[in-house]
Amino acid sequence: MSAVPGPTVARPSIAGPGAAAEIDAFGAALDRFRAGRIPAAVFLENRLRHGVYGQRQDGVHMMRSKLPLGLMSPDQLEAFADVAETWGHGLAHLTTRQNIQIHFVPLEQTPAVMRVLDRARMTAREACGNVVRNVTANPLAGVLPGSAFDVTAPGFALAQALLRHPEGQSLGRKVKIHLTDVDDPRFDLSRIHDTGLRAVLRPGPAGPVRGYHVRVGGGLGAVPHEAPVLTEFLPEAELIPFHVALLRVFGRLGEKRKRARARLKFLVQKLGVDGLRAELARERAALRPDPSWAGFAGDPHGVRDAPRHGPSGALPDSRDLDEDSRRWVAGNIVQQDVPGHVAVQVRVPRGDLSPAQLRGLAAVLREEVGDTLRIGPDQSLWLRSVAADRALGLRDRLRALGLGDANAGGLGDTVTCPGADTCKLGITSPRALARQLQPTLDRLAAEPRLAPTRVHVSGCPNSCSQHQTADIGFFGAAKTRDGVTAPHFVLMMGGEAGGAGTAGPGTGFATSILKLPAGRVDQAIERLGALYTAEAAPGESWGGLARRLGRARLKALLADLAVLPGPAEAPALYREHGQDATPFAVRRGTGECAGEVVDQTDLLLADADTAADRMLDAFARGADDTVAHSAAALDRAVRALLALDGTVDPPDPVAAFRTQVYEAGRIFEGVGHHLLAAAAEDAAGAEIAGDRLRRRVEETALFVEEVHSIVGRIRSQAGGAAVGGGPLALGPIGGRP
Repeated sequence: MSAVPGPTVARPSIAGPGAAAEIDAFGAALDRFRAGRIPAAVFLENRLRHGVYGQRQDGVHMMRSKLPLGLMSPDQLEAFADVAETWGHGLAHLTTRQNIQIHFVPLEQTPAVMRVLDRARMTAREACGNVVRNVTANPLAGVLPGSAFDVTAPGFALAQALLRHPEGQSLGRKVKIHLTDVDDPRFDLSRIHDTGLRAVLRPGPAGPVRGYHVRVGGGLGAVPHEAPVLTEFLPEAELIPFHVALLRVFGRLGEKRKRARARLKFLVQKLGVDGLRAELARERAALRPDPSWAGFAGDPHGVRDAPRHGPSGALPDSRDLDEDSRRWVAGNIVQQDVPGHVAVQVRVPRGDLSPAQLRGLAAVLREEVGDTLRIGPDQSLWLRSVAADRALGLRDRLRALGLGDANAGGLGDTVTCPGADTCKLGITSPRALARQLQPTLDRLAAEPRLAPTRVHVSGCPNSCSQHQTADIGFFGAAKTRDGVTAPHFVLMMGGEAGGAGTAGPGTGFATSILKLPAGRVDQAIERLGALYTAEAAPGESWGGLARRLGRARLKALLADLAVLPGPAEAPALYREHGQDATPFAVRRGTGECAGEVVDQTDLLLADADTAADRMLDAFARGADDTVAHSAAALDRAVRALLALDGTVDPPDPVAAFRTQVYEAGRIFEGVGHHLLAAAAEDAAGAEIAGDRLRRRVEETALFVEEVHSIVGRIRSQAGGAAVGGGPLALGPIGGRP
């Protein structure tokens, strides 16, 4: 067996020179803030730009790193082990943005965490805030058959060039960038990013010319937008100046005041693709040439993962393996373009790693793989360039770390965000649901046709777990009966990997089916699994099945599970999994509660649910009355919200909502805007069709769910009692992290 020594790489710090002084400056600002010498709003943006995000628990924060392309070295894994062990309650959490988050860090200890990261050549700078976020990429860039060219070096250079860039410091909202090198929806996420770039080659007089197919203005959030194509070919030398010009346009023309309408996708919607091209051309012409724009040529960053061991054999014949090993080889290994080497996908339950696991992975890298591993967008890890004949031995080492389970990325490997465990915006706990589902999913995954099924769970409508692109997706919701609130999840079905719809814009996103009590989600998945096994055609995706059968059929299959019994009849449904002694409560944002007597609100919300359900059915059938049902649902929901505020039967509900709720900042701005935009469309008699109709339907459903959430939170704060006699006190409400 031949051994190929891995190169010794002096990996540069993404933070660049001066990072230590910057951390000292942050520590000094923290001291001034704690002494009352810096306003809270000013310090808030400062700490966000240093990766420090508030949790719902007082006194502690989440710290997010910035790991371009998800690259990590052994030293960096060990640094995170130290941070998690010392300050993070023993857990490091992988994100769908190829980052690592540490929760429960005391604010006064955040500079110490930054210094640990800096010593390991990492940073938390601009991991949060209204800046360019972590640049992500296909974790198998450069090693898959059919790759145009490896985007690792240019992606790393782009991340470094945009960090602290002056044009990225005055944006209305964050910007997310993704690169890939293959036209494969499993690894091409360009449709759901602010800028998505796919490597392409064009013939030239001196040979193939490298460049990018570019999309702009995509995003998930509560209502997904598919990014339209800006250009079929952007020369590689234009990668950095293009983004500088884009930041200039976004900083100059993007929304600044209304945060929920401030993402790039709304500017693209406003200007149109042609208008954006014209603005970009003007800004690009005004840029002064900079030699650093081509600085990624030849990979100066040392971003390599050369194999530790040369190929000397192949994977064992599957007939010689036990069933569990066969499933692991089938579900966790991808053949690379170089014969004899494979990429191993490591399943990380709920995206959580302990210090022991982080240190164990560092040892595996040093002894078995190359210089780096890569975090995947589904909270998995990728070990590349593994000698095929050593793969099963590597699995033994992973099993010893609790990371050797089969079916990575498939059924049982649920993608979750932290949700209500730590996030201020979370309604429910996706981790609790994932634990509840695990026995059911593992059992169903034994069926080969079901094994690849992707399940994603978010704790609120915001898509931190990318539930709209999953085969089966869920987001947290709530429902109240007899004054008591129960945790629910809205079931969505039929999302395609990467949001890659084939029947037109937006068709790659999942469709909302119905809302289920959290305690019955496992039964729902059982039925869906049986349905797929019985009725899906060979090779048919969940999206294809969902579109063929239609929402009405899927909803009828699960309708009895959606019925919520009273709290005395089924008390377990009013608790989250594992929280038998803790009452469920919706806690989003801050504020005291008061409001109207509950009966009128409940009646109006029931009417809103009925209208929203009719809207979804009408949309699924392509019926002409979809907008009419949307208008009815919005009307009942806004009246329910105003009734809770003490305003019963207002002559102009939209005007009352605007002044009493929206302009007062007492509802999430983006959700409130959905109501106002729909009312304006209806008043103008606007024609609503195509992708706008799809978004109108989703926005209506989200508004109704948000009113349910507000009602549940206020009643939870009131201890389940009927409340009345004063205005809503929702408190200040922020945006998504």
